[in-house]
Amino acid sequence: MSNKARTAQAGVAYIAWQLARRGWEVLPASETQKQSTLLKVKKEGISSPFLIQSRAFSSKAAVSLGADITGPDSLPFDWMAITINVRSETPTCFLLNRQDVIERMKQDPNGPLYWVDPSRYIDTKFEGRWDKI
Repeated sequence: MSNKARTAQAGVAYIAWQLARRGWEVLPASETQKQSTLLKVKKEGISSPFLIQSRAFSSKAAVSLGADITGPDSLPFDWMAITINVRSETPTCFLLNRQDVIERMKQDPNGPLYWVDPSRYIDTKFEGRWDKI
């Protein structure tokens, strides 16, 4: 397993642990993609499950979103959990909903890809806001 895969796996585990200790059930979004970083989250009393995209990094990094993003509905998740320093003793997680991501993304001037820079997501209003999910 590559370092990148271990970092991604650590991010998924961190998100699952944080949510499970708050009463959420965390499952892979697809039974066929057990290694996916897209998680289905549900809780008794909440009407329907939703999706959280985990993105994890060893340090601060830009988050790639892909191409052809035209609005919130073109994102394949409801929330994005961006964890930095994930393989350290003190990971930090920033939780952004779809609209937060759309408002902070920018397009590559030389191509079709979109991303969110660390300066746009590293903010105390997004840090560890598990109660907003």
